[in-house]
Amino acid sequence: MVRAGKRWFAWMVAACCAAVSAIAQAAPGDVEEETEEVADAESAFVGAGGFSAAYFPFVTIVADDGAGSAGGWQSAMAVLNFVDRRNLFSSNAWVCQVVVGMPIRHSVHGVITPQRAATVTAQAATSASSIVMKSQLNWLRATYCPAFAAELEAQLNMRMTRVGARVNAQ
Repeated sequence: MVRAGKRWFAWMVAACCAAVSAIAQAAPGDVEEETEEVADAESAFVGAGGFSAAYFPFVTIVADDGAGSAGGWQSAMAVLNFVDRRNLFSSNAWVCQVVVGMPIRHSVHGVITPQRAATVTAQAATSASSIVMKSQLNWLRATYCPAFAAELEAQLNMRMTRVGARVNAQ
């Protein structure tokens, strides 16, 4: 069995070297251009262990009438799963339903498209989750969800200065 393991490892090293060599020799014209859908899907991903913008489908609640320096309101409802795996022998899992709202047009940030709102919210949710999870040794759903919502709101309003985002947890 040891020999099979060594052969497998040698094969993997050779395959990786071949792949790196092929990539290094590729000309710009050899690579197909990304489609808009692929670019949008990739930009929606935050990172390993992070939330995707796809979790936050913003919809218009109050249409922007175009009057004044700001207007309109958009909102997204998301059901987010959390798992606390910090204990080596057990893990605790729960679900939080959050409702995120922010303006469609802001005096400082201009027009906030649903995609931009979703991307910023996903990034803020990933940060908020990490911050809140580490702030206590043990969590229960009843205490985690409100703390997460408060931190998510703070993260959103920090990332988009004075945007007036609101977050509620259920």
